[in-house]
Amino acid sequence: MKYSLFKVIPILVMAFLTNPSYSQSFFSDGLSPEFHKGRREALRELLPDNSAAVFFNNPVKNRSNDTDFTYRPNSDFYYFTGFREPNSALIVFKNPQTIEGKSVSEIIYIQPKDPAKEQWDGERLGVDGVKKYLGIEHVYLFSDFLKIPAIDLKQFKSVLSFDLGEIERNDYNSPLKAMVAALKSAHTTPTKPADMALNSIMEKMRVIKTEEEIQVLRKAIAISGYGHMEAFRSIQPGTSERGIQGAHEFVHKAMGAEYIGYGSIVGSGNNSCILHYVDNGVKNLQKGVVLMDVGAEYRGYSGDITRTAPVKGAFSPEEKAIYELVLKALEAGTKACTVGADYMEVGAAARKIINEGLVSLGIVKDGERHPYFPHGIGHHLGLDVHDRGAYGILQPGMVLTVEPGIYIPEGSQTDPKWWKIGIRIEDNILITKDGNENLSEFVPRTIADIEKLMKEEGVLQKTGLPDLDGVK
Repeated sequence: MKYSLFKVIPILVMAFLTNPSYSQSFFSDGLSPEFHKGRREALRELLPDNSAAVFFNNPVKNRSNDTDFTYRPNSDFYYFTGFREPNSALIVFKNPQTIEGKSVSEIIYIQPKDPAKEQWDGERLGVDGVKKYLGIEHVYLFSDFLKIPAIDLKQFKSVLSFDLGEIERNDYNSPLKAMVAALKSAHTTPTKPADMALNSIMEKMRVIKTEEEIQVLRKAIAISGYGHMEAFRSIQPGTSERGIQGAHEFVHKAMGAEYIGYGSIVGSGNNSCILHYVDNGVKNLQKGVVLMDVGAEYRGYSGDITRTAPVKGAFSPEEKAIYELVLKALEAGTKACTVGADYMEVGAAARKIINEGLVSLGIVKDGERHPYFPHGIGHHLGLDVHDRGAYGILQPGMVLTVEPGIYIPEGSQTDPKWWKIGIRIEDNILITKDGNENLSEFVPRTIADIEKLMKEEGVLQKTGLPDLDGVK
C-alpha cells in the first residue's frame, strides 16, 4: 500500500486546532523574510538526494486549568520561516515537486483565520498574510491536506525529521505524539541514520551565525547586560533573590525583549553553589554573594551572561580571592578563543588557572581531583541558549559562552571559611577572523567596577513598594 504525506498529517488537525494561539505571528523588526528564505535554500542544498525534511512548530502547552504557557515557536521552524503561530508545519523538498500544475520546493501549512478566536487570542496571518509578510509562496491550511493531489512518500529515499521517539515519550506534547503515531502507521518514521543526518545538517547550519543573526544577538546580549547592571544597583542587605530577578526582567521587558532566554538563576549564599538554581525564593539577604545567570530573549535569540556580586556591596577577603581566580580563568579562556583553536583548549586554559589557584589558596592539594569546577567551559549561543553546533575547531561566525566557575558548598572538604561561596563569570564571545569580540564586555566584571556600580540606587529602591508582612 502507498501512503501520502498529505493523507498522513490530517490525523493531526483536530489535535492541533484544539489549542489557542497566544503568539504574535511574526517579528516585523526581527530577521528578514530574505534571511529565512536563504536558510531554506541552504537547507535544500544540504539535503540528501531524493529527500524531504518535515518540521512541525511547537504546540501550545498548558500551564494549569484553562491557562497556557506563553507560546514560543520551535527554534528550527522559526529559523526557516520566521512564523510564530502554532498549528503549523513546513516541508522542504530536495527536488521540486509538481502540485496542482506548479513546481513546488517547499510548503507551509498553517491554521485558518478565525475572527472569533482572534478576538480572544490575537490576529492570525492566514494564507494571504503569510504570503505577504513572510514571502512564502506555497501556503495551505491544514484542512486543505486531502484536497491537494497526494505526494507518494514512497518516492522519497528518505523523509527527514527529528527524534520522534523522544517526542512520543513526552506526555505534554500530545499533538506531536499524534504525529508520531501517524508517521509510524505510514511507515515513515525516520530511521536513526536519517534522524542523525538532519541533526548534522542543522548543527552545520546554525553553528555559524550570519551577520543578520549577529546583529540580533548583539541586541539580546545588550538587554541582558543592562539587566545585570540594574541588578548590581539594586542589591543590598534586605533584598531578596526574587526581587533581584525582577530587576533583571524589568529591564528585559522595558527594552523590548519578549521572553527570558532560560530560567533566571539568582542564587545567594549556598544557593550560589547550585548550578541551575531557579527557585530564587530566599528573602532578606544579609551577607555572602549573589550569583546571577540571567539572559533576555530578543526576537528569538538569547543572551547568556553571569555575574556575581556581594550582598553588602563589598567582597570579603575569601570571596575576593575566589572571584579574582575565576576572573583570571575567564580572561585565559577568552584569550584562547581564536580561529582554528579547539574549543577544548578554551576549557583547558581556564581549568589550568583554577586548578593552580585552588592549590595556592590551600583549598585543594597539588594534583588532587576536586568537585569545585564541575562543568564545561561553555556552549554555543543563538536561537537556543544552548544552541545547536558541534564542539570542535572554532570558526568565524560562531558565538560561544566562556563561563568558568568555582563552587564550594557548605560541608565541603576544606576550611569552612570558603563554604557557601559560588562564583561564576560568563561572557558571550563572537569568533572573528582576527580573533574574537567579547559581546558582553561592557558589563562590569572587575571587583572595583562592580563595587562602584553597587553604590548607585537601583530600581528596587526607587519603587518604594510596601512590605507584604504588613498587609492584612
